[in-house]
Amino acid sequence: MSVLEGSLQALAELPVWLAWHAREFPAGGAIGYLAYELASAFESLSLARFEFLPEFSFAYYPLIERLPREDFPPRVCSAGSLETVQLNFDSAGYRRAVAKILDYLAAGDIYQANLTQQFSVRPGGRSREEIFRHLSAGRAPFRAFLRSPACTIISDSPERFFHVAGRRIVASPIKGTIARSRNAAEDKARLAALLASGKDRAENTMIVDLLRNDLGRICQYQTIGVQLFEVEPLPHLFHLVSHVRGTLRPEVGVLEILRALFPCGSITGAPKIRAMEILAEIERVPRGISMGAIGIILGAPGGQGWEMDFNVAIRTMMIHEDVAIFNAGGGIVSDSQADSEYAELMLKARPLLQALGVAVPGDREVEYNAALWMD
Repeated sequence: MSVLEGSLQALAELPVWLAWHAREFPAGGAIGYLAYELASAFESLSLARFEFLPEFSFAYYPLIERLPREDFPPRVCSAGSLETVQLNFDSAGYRRAVAKILDYLAAGDIYQANLTQQFSVRPGGRSREEIFRHLSAGRAPFRAFLRSPACTIISDSPERFFHVAGRRIVASPIKGTIARSRNAAEDKARLAALLASGKDRAENTMIVDLLRNDLGRICQYQTIGVQLFEVEPLPHLFHLVSHVRGTLRPEVGVLEILRALFPCGSITGAPKIRAMEILAEIERVPRGISMGAIGIILGAPGGQGWEMDFNVAIRTMMIHEDVAIFNAGGGIVSDSQADSEYAELMLKARPLLQALGVAVPGDREVEYNAALWMD
């Protein structure tokens, strides 16, 4: 196994490093992460950083074996108090943060900003593997478990950032979330409400437009197409997902793809760079792995090119020196209300807190009823 990690200087070596290993180990592939702060390698941004965390890290494995996905059953577990969690905003601070973003929206600086709350939790005696098993009961399609010298990364992300196969690329942003019900009729009603929500559809469309522009930097522009408003069902949530597809230009390689797309607009806002500047000012903490990306790069240069598949590192924690750190949030737009936005971010944070053994006020065990998936 070979590792490449660091910041901008090391990132420039990525294409040559990938090409050499692909020639030597054609059945292998690179697996790793991009921290949110890697964005400063591509744009002029001043972002706080975790000192212990490289901005990106990939390990090249000589052999990649594809196995059937294993779904872990949900577990009921003992829980500690929410008071043991450290947050970067208290309730008043979160309200001020939303109000400040609303001021920027009113001034025309941005159309949307994805404000996040950071959680720091000591998971107690649970092993990293136990935490992963608990979290993976959420059955998200883009989960990951990575160990590195810096930290352990545990992800149960429902969101694909982008997938490249040959010269085709698709990005699949999520914007729009609603809690599911254990009652089948109510579950259907909530699904209908999400699809009919003008606010959620507007947020989703803004990010689709952003990603369409990002793909325009690397794709043959006439090939870019959009598929709007599909529903992704998870055991405790419905998500509203859209897809943006295109054909890459012949000269575009791995670095050009990352430079054009990273980080995903669904966790920044629009316009992307201005939203990131405002979020750095308001959140005042590094995001690290949260809101970055985790993925795999397979194949050989030339011919059909690389295969790349990356998630958006939401529902994702890193554990460093027995402290689990993750962010949860949502898009703030002009008609956002602080209370409802905070309720949504807590809904998203709940599975991670439960996996870490922390009780959330109002918790009820989710009924993993297959009928809710099929109706």
